[in-house]
Amino acid sequence: MSAKPAVLESTLAPFVTKGLRVSVQGSYLLLHDVPVVDDKRQLRLGTLIATIVYTDSQISPPATHQVWFDGPFPCFADGTALEQLRHSDVAGGFIAEEVPGKYFFSNKDEGWNGYATHFDQLMHYWRIITDQARVIDPQCTQPLAAGSAQVEARKSPFRYPDAASARGRFEMASQKLAKLRIAIVGLGGTGSYVLDQVAKTPVNEIHLFDGDKFEIHNAFRAPSAAQESAFGKMKVAYFRDLYDAMHTGIVAHETYLTEVNVGLLCQYDFVFVCIDKGSPRKLICSHLIDCGIAFVDCGMDMSLSTNDQIYGTCRVTMARQGMSQHFFERAPTMEDAGDGLYDQNIQIADANALNGILAVMRWKQHFGFYAMNWDWHQMEFVTNTMTLVRSEKSEGGHETPSDNA
Repeated sequence: MSAKPAVLESTLAPFVTKGLRVSVQGSYLLLHDVPVVDDKRQLRLGTLIATIVYTDSQISPPATHQVWFDGPFPCFADGTALEQLRHSDVAGGFIAEEVPGKYFFSNKDEGWNGYATHFDQLMHYWRIITDQARVIDPQCTQPLAAGSAQVEARKSPFRYPDAASARGRFEMASQKLAKLRIAIVGLGGTGSYVLDQVAKTPVNEIHLFDGDKFEIHNAFRAPSAAQESAFGKMKVAYFRDLYDAMHTGIVAHETYLTEVNVGLLCQYDFVFVCIDKGSPRKLICSHLIDCGIAFVDCGMDMSLSTNDQIYGTCRVTMARQGMSQHFFERAPTMEDAGDGLYDQNIQIADANALNGILAVMRWKQHFGFYAMNWDWHQMEFVTNTMTLVRSEKSEGGHETPSDNA
């Protein structure tokens, strides 16, 4: 996403007027060259960092009083730490990719009820830190040159900044998913919910494979609320256009995968298989296993009881290089196997959503976004007991057990 300097002008102008140097990197506003006293009573420079949430037309006021700091921990003029600032250390020394930070600060005046501007937010910490620096050098906050503001265009697959990751302080976790090329095979109920979740991550590309059209029944088991004009469009084109408003790099392939073109899947980092036919599942997943491509296969096996109640399971089966021998025992690959009501296009949006979300969470575990106590490769959610059954745990070195296992 390219930052829009015109939108940011009113936010950055007060800093420049005061002779300060600021920059915007993605979802962060950085106030540079902050004079700070270290624990040896020496003057050094640091950087204050705040989250900034903006679109093409507006900037939101600061959502919190808290900020980050990159530099030595600020001290009083006598070298003792300004503990009233301390909240926590930053693990790994980075807030986000290319945005270093060592400490997270939390301090506010008595009666504080919010900051109207980012200038007010950052200057609160500026005054606390530089008041001590001026004891040692009264001239240390005098600007050596005119103030400046720099907005760095940062490559991102999103149309607007990922304010959720920045505000929740988990951008470094999100970055573990960046640069990935993902494929979703099948854009029915489950596949569309997979797309809904993957589109909210910073993956580089999302490739959609389906040769079917979007019909009325699809609208009742897919995210969002479809307009009537959507009916009759190719599924992949409809969902590409829907999510293109948020995420770039979504590519629609208006085709089924066959023996002729299944080789296309070997170029991706991960594949979600969300189809309801046994023979295509066998073809696709066999090829992925041969190529050593990690994937998750989703499926539902629903039945209707005599008293008109639906029961069954939502299944997620994962395979990866070195852990795929279980797949054909766990996933139905014969023709017309399982998914009986699903084949009839029964409209159970919540089951589709759950199936898709379980698959996405397992994918995120695989790439280190979520912690993983044990490396399970088979999960089945049973609707009538509301239980999640797990099996096929890796016996290799991939699991990371903890006391909470």
